[in-house]
Amino acid sequence: MHPREVRTAACLLALLFGWISVPEWAWAGDFDEVATYQALCASCHGERRYGGYAPPLVPSTLERKSDAALVEAILRGLPNTQMAPFAGQLDDTQAHALVGFLRRPVGEIRWTISDIAASRVVDPPGPGKIPPTIDRAGLILVVERGSGSVVVLDGDRMQELDRFPVGRIHGGIKFDRGLHRAFSVTRDGTLVEYDLDVGRARSRVKVGVNTRNIAVSSDGRFVAAANQLPQGLVVLDGGLEPIALHTLPGQPSAVYQLPGSPRFVLTLRDLPLLFYVNPHAPAPDQELQQVALPEPFEDFIFVPGRSQLVASSRRGRRLILYDYAKDEILARLTTEGLPHLFSASFFIREGTLHAAFNHMGAPRLSIIDMERFELAKQIPLAGAGYFTRTHAGTRYLWIDTNTDAIQLVDKSSLELLERDLVPEPGKKAMHVEFTADGRQALVSVWHDEGAVVVYDSNDLHELHRIPFEMPVGKYNAANKTRAFR
Repeated sequence: MHPREVRTAACLLALLFGWISVPEWAWAGDFDEVATYQALCASCHGERRYGGYAPPLVPSTLERKSDAALVEAILRGLPNTQMAPFAGQLDDTQAHALVGFLRRPVGEIRWTISDIAASRVVDPPGPGKIPPTIDRAGLILVVERGSGSVVVLDGDRMQELDRFPVGRIHGGIKFDRGLHRAFSVTRDGTLVEYDLDVGRARSRVKVGVNTRNIAVSSDGRFVAAANQLPQGLVVLDGGLEPIALHTLPGQPSAVYQLPGSPRFVLTLRDLPLLFYVNPHAPAPDQELQQVALPEPFEDFIFVPGRSQLVASSRRGRRLILYDYAKDEILARLTTEGLPHLFSASFFIREGTLHAAFNHMGAPRLSIIDMERFELAKQIPLAGAGYFTRTHAGTRYLWIDTNTDAIQLVDKSSLELLERDLVPEPGKKAMHVEFTADGRQALVSVWHDEGAVVVYDSNDLHELHRIPFEMPVGKYNAANKTRAFR
C-alpha cells in the first residue's frame, strides 16, 4: 500500500487504455485547461483537485515544485508511480497552461475536529462473517481496488469470508497487536474500523479531505491519521471518536507507531522535522514534540529490534541511519536513485541483519549489511518495481518489477534466480504477501480482470488462483504485527 511521492496532473487509466482523450478543440488552439483537467486528471486527482487515487493538486502541495518540473512530469510521467506520460496527448504549451490551472487557489480547505466528530457513523450490529474457529492470525485482507472493497480471506483455505466497502484505500491495512481489529483509510479521508473477532465493519469516520496514512497503537486503543489536506495529524480512540487535531507546518510523509513506545512518530516530506505525540496523555496535554532533522525524511523504515530507523530523502542521494532514542545520526550511505524504504524487507544472513529494497525509477535491488551499514550487493532487475518482500518461511526475496514478472533472490547466496514468476503474461504482477507461516506467497495480478495467485514459497509452484477485480495490497494479520516481513 503502501506506500508518498509527489504526483502531478494526470490519471494512469486515461493513458493506458485510451478511454479519455483531449477534446478536439484543444488541438484547434482553443485550449481549455479546466475541461482538460476534468477529462484527464479528475478521476485520479479528484474533481476539486483534493486527491483521489492520486495526491491533491493544489498550490500548497505543489509550491516546492517548479513549473518546469511539473510540465516534465505531465509530459514524461514519473517513473515507478501511477503518473504516466502525456506527451502524446498534450504539447509543451498545453502542459504549461495546465500547470497554470494547478497553481490557482481552490479556497481555504478546512476540516475541523467538530467536522470529524459529526462525520462518525456506527454501523448497526448484526451477525458476523468470521466463525469463532478461524485463527485470526491466518486472516488475509485483500484490497480490491476495482470494487473499492476489502476482502477477508481465510488464509488456510484461501476462501472468502467477508467483504466490506471502503473506497479508494491508501496506505495498507493496519492491525492492533491483539488482532481484534483492522483499520483502513482512503485517500479522501474515510477511516473504517473492522471487527476481526466476529467479522463485520463497526464504525467509520472522515478524518480529513486527503489522507496520507494511518497508524494504530499496539493495544488498539488509538489511531493516528496523517492528512495532506488540511495538513494535520488527527488522533482518535479505537472506536474512531476524535481526541485531538494537530496542525502541521508541512506535508506529512507518514505516521507510525513507534516500536516499544506508546508514542506515534511522524515526519514531513518537505521540511526537516520529526514529531512525536503520546495518545495516552490527556487530550489537553497531547502536544506535538518537535525534533529537528538534518534533512526531510521522505521515507523511512524501523530497524527491527533496535531504536533505529533508516531514512531517505528525495533531495539527498543517500541513506541515513538514525537513532531516534538518542536523536543521533549514526551513519550515512551514498546511493543512486530514491530507495523505496517503506517496502523494504529485513532478513538474517550468516547471523547478520540485512535489508533489501527497490529503487524508485531505477531497476535495481540494493542489499545493505546493517551491522556495517554498507552495500553488500546491488542486483539489476527487469524493471523499477515497488516492493521487496520476504518471510522466515521462504528462501527467497520476492521482488516486483513493474512488469508481469516477479523476480527472486536467494537469501543465502544473494544470487538472482534465472527463473522469474509470471502469474499472467502481459498483466502487471505486484505486492507479494505471505501466509502467517510463510509457506505460501500471494501475488496480485494488477488488472481489472486480475487475480491473487498463490505459490508455494519455496518450490514456487502455483497452488491457487482467486479472481479479483484490480487487486492491490494483501495483508496477513500476523505478519503485519511482526518485525520481520
